Amino acid sequence: MKKQGLFLIIILLWNGFRVSGAGDNDRKPVGIDFFKEVKMLSNLKEKNGHIYFIIKQADVEENLYTSDLFLLENGQPRRLTSSHDIGDYYLLDDGSILFKNAREAKDRERIRKGEPLSVYVKLSPQIGEAVEALRLPYAVGDIKFIDEKHFFFTAGYDHNFARLLEQADNDLDKALKEKEKNSGYRIFDEIPFWANGRGDISGKRTHLYFYNEGDIKELSAPFETVGGLTLSEDKQTLLYTSNTYQGKAPRGNRLKALQVAGLTVKDITPLEETASYGNISFLSADAVLLTIHTAINEISNASFYRLHLKTRQLDKLYSGDPYGAGNSTGSDVKMGNTPSGIRHDKTGFYYITTVADHAPLIQVAFKDAAVSFINKGKESILEYLPHNDGFLTIAMTGNQAAEICYLDKKGSLTPLSHINDRLQTEFRIITPQPLTFRNENGTEITGYAIPPADYEKGKKYPTILDIHGGPKTVFSAGLFHEMQYWANQGYAVIFTNPTGSDGGGNAFANIKGRYGETDYRDLMTFTDAAIEAFDFIDADRVGVTGGSYGGFMTNWIIGHTNRFRAAASQRSIASWISFSNTTDIGYTFIQSQIGGDAWTNHEGLWAQSPLKYADQVKTPTLFIHSEEDYRCWLSEGIQMFYALKYFDVPSRLVIFENENHELSRSGRPQNRIKRLQEITTWMDTYLR
Repeated sequence: MKKQGLFLIIILLWNGFRVSGAGDNDRKPVGIDFFKEVKMLSNLKEKNGHIYFIIKQADVEENLYTSDLFLLENGQPRRLTSSHDIGDYYLLDDGSILFKNAREAKDRERIRKGEPLSVYVKLSPQIGEAVEALRLPYAVGDIKFIDEKHFFFTAGYDHNFARLLEQADNDLDKALKEKEKNSGYRIFDEIPFWANGRGDISGKRTHLYFYNEGDIKELSAPFETVGGLTLSEDKQTLLYTSNTYQGKAPRGNRLKALQVAGLTVKDITPLEETASYGNISFLSADAVLLTIHTAINEISNASFYRLHLKTRQLDKLYSGDPYGAGNSTGSDVKMGNTPSGIRHDKTGFYYITTVADHAPLIQVAFKDAAVSFINKGKESILEYLPHNDGFLTIAMTGNQAAEICYLDKKGSLTPLSHINDRLQTEFRIITPQPLTFRNENGTEITGYAIPPADYEKGKKYPTILDIHGGPKTVFSAGLFHEMQYWANQGYAVIFTNPTGSDGGGNAFANIKGRYGETDYRDLMTFTDAAIEAFDFIDADRVGVTGGSYGGFMTNWIIGHTNRFRAAASQRSIASWISFSNTTDIGYTFIQSQIGGDAWTNHEGLWAQSPLKYADQVKTPTLFIHSEEDYRCWLSEGIQMFYALKYFDVPSRLVIFENENHELSRSGRPQNRIKRLQEITTWMDTYLR
């Protein structure tokens, strides 16, 4: 067998493995709609010893997701709401809870028609009855409370609708009727003009407002958009990021400080060159922690700084290499988790990072930037907050769905909830088996194989190579519905994190201008290694699939090798030239990932475009795309499908209406089932 790469090393970390659930007739197969069984936990908060969180769950029959607020009591979730549409919520000083909930049908209809309106209700957990508490004529986003009668909030601002309102002499009903008349066409005069999951954004901004006992003051310039609101502990200073533009959105952002007394705003941006600021956290009234990404045209992690607000002095605390901020592990059974940001104590600061194939909580020491891992295992922490000299977390351990856990500073993770425990006992969830290999650069990379649920020793099975998106994300050994479904359908599934993935530091992630090179060879080396290591893989019946970057790589693979019997390319990229001039991240992503643009680097963009090699494709390929995928626009899937049909390659294109880039993870439940059905049927056709 031909092996690519230098000094290929295969290390099997198992010997005579036992498949979890294999042959156990008491357990149900993981079906095509298994994701509906998973309760997805998010928005973890704590106040006065009470632990609150949201559970989101798919309702296949109604073709939607329900989300309600819960209180954890004695390890059990107690439901606090039953409206099924709870987003964020706020824990007030009097012990009550505030959340957005338009309960009246007339209010919901007004919002549906485009009226900017937010209705909030207040709930007392003791009484259990919600009453309307606040009504704002804005599409409110975030709120930062000074107290219940004084707070800052962000809200969407639409210049196009503001123009209609002005022309209607501020008659809201008249402006809404005019907006309805204009619904037959779309007008753009900015880039980006749309955003995945948000729709058309040309002329739209996010403004900052101050609520003062019923009076509302707008604090933003007309074409300014703000984010990252952070209020100091003494509630005297509000920091936020800002962009003001017309025509073309800038790459970075600026940093502003607002003094609550007098509502005066000062630009405190410490670096005049283009940079991106985020993860703001107050250290004291006069200093903050934050991340700054200065190399916005490069693939690298943001660095961590201390900023002195009065002097703008910056102290670099940690480079962010190799441990950048954020959880990049992929899963199709988690949803709604909110970034936990940076927190600190006297000795250092804490944040969630990504390491190889998991997401631990780490501390970086103020004194010497020494990094300490708080949890010692391969758990993926989704959210965290300080609690009882340790941390409350939402975490995924092993191949289990998320639970609320307590993490002490010695690294012990103790489950506090058992909301999803039944999945392990009721369903045949298969444990992924690790495989480590070295690539052509000598880098050690771990991948995994999931054997078929009813694996019989000595028998060969069709296999699917699954490729993650990003590319700066990772696969873990955690629960992934689509892979478990394929294993329960008699497939082996293999997956790894090639060069370009997150969790291995800046040098490993940096494939700028080299898409389809080392990353492609890593995937081929891994496939060879898996075939040699696992006797259940049928080398003659291997298919390949992936979405986003995984879709790009699927398109690239079929243009460079005929070793795969079938392919399913999802939300893919065909041409960097068309991608750069159509998608919501087009010009920014191209500059940082490929380099240049279609005018300064036309040949480079085309050389790394799968469409260039479509005339070499022989692999039967299914293309799946969403009509409102503005991250990888529909034209990308169409171009590859058209090319393969032109060259007489068996191919099929499935387009999902009213779906976007997140189809496989948060698309409408019935569409998620159809997507998985299409992929599996395609693989069945060519691999069985």
